[in-house]
Amino acid sequence: MVEKFEGIVEVRASAGDNRLGGDDFDVALVAMMQGRIDPEGALAAVPVERRNALLQLAAEQARRRLSETDSTEFAVTALDRRFAADVTAADLEAACDALLRRLREPVVRALRDCSLDAAGLSEIVLVGGATRMPAVRRAVTRMFGRFPNSSVHPDHAVALGAAVQAGLLARDEALEEIRISDVSPFTLGVDHAERDAGGTFHHGLFSPIIERNTPVPVSRVQSYRTLADNQAKLEFSIYQGEAREVSGNIKLGTITVPVPPRPAGEVHADVRFSYDSSGLLEVDVSVPLTGVTRNVVIVDEDDRRDRKELEQRREALAKLKFHPREEAESVALMARAERCYEGFLGEQRRIVGQWITEFAGALDRQDPRLIAEARTLLAANLDAIEGRDPL
Repeated sequence: MVEKFEGIVEVRASAGDNRLGGDDFDVALVAMMQGRIDPEGALAAVPVERRNALLQLAAEQARRRLSETDSTEFAVTALDRRFAADVTAADLEAACDALLRRLREPVVRALRDCSLDAAGLSEIVLVGGATRMPAVRRAVTRMFGRFPNSSVHPDHAVALGAAVQAGLLARDEALEEIRISDVSPFTLGVDHAERDAGGTFHHGLFSPIIERNTPVPVSRVQSYRTLADNQAKLEFSIYQGEAREVSGNIKLGTITVPVPPRPAGEVHADVRFSYDSSGLLEVDVSVPLTGVTRNVVIVDEDDRRDRKELEQRREALAKLKFHPREEAESVALMARAERCYEGFLGEQRRIVGQWITEFAGALDRQDPRLIAEARTLLAANLDAIEGRDPL
């Protein structure tokens, strides 16, 4: 989901099915057509790897031709003979029905993540080679209830996008008026344990710190407490993914910090994740009680070689390492709200207190969009209630 305005391109949300691609459509077509072209099973005499390669190639060629015509031939030559049968676009769509249904979930997820509905989209643009398939275009049309924009060349768009991104990274003068923001493609977090109603701890659960589709660069912090009496350390494994259990996510690293021996839950550590558009993830863990801190940087091996650039990126992230409640504008507004609370009684005081609680909740969520909206709302509410001058 992309928002574009006067040269500024803001990525609002990104989602996809990493296990779905053109090859899956070929496999489905092979499953449908193998029995048609070879009802006697003669192809079983062909070595498995060669047979699969021949069928896969035939499926890919037939699928591509069906993007241009309603009917074509699915053919394989082997064992000195030709195995062939006609296949239609309707056959392909029937064979791939389950795959086409999987297109919907990433779209729904992206819309949900950026709080949009389909009616709020001005354009649906098809990009990528697989969008040439009429079955995909029909599925998208049904999904949105309107025709998508297919005027953009599906392959050239990918190449041009990559070229523009490369030019922006190189600070090319031709792109001075273009700005592109990005989002975190996956959720980043740590493993933790949760206690159920019976008091039993469940370990290996994922605790998100930076949610997917959060605008980057970004810095977020969460607090975690000790689980056992006289615990000597807190160890956090760092994960990327969306699964509830960390076993379903990708482990990126581990960080450990010593803690003083105290009763369970008395000592806490603040875990801060700072992430930029290049994929650099910096994790800081600090124990307020002792002042002890630990730091780990997770980055692609290629990026690690350029030490100077890596340090520049870390310096840029360092400027983000503060809680939104520490921003001057938020501090000033909260102080104003506190003074307002002190100046009223009864129902008005209760209402102002509720406003303060809601604003504090928005700050704790650390989402710039929500904070901006909450800040505007609180200021307007304070203007309204303070404007009722009794004199």
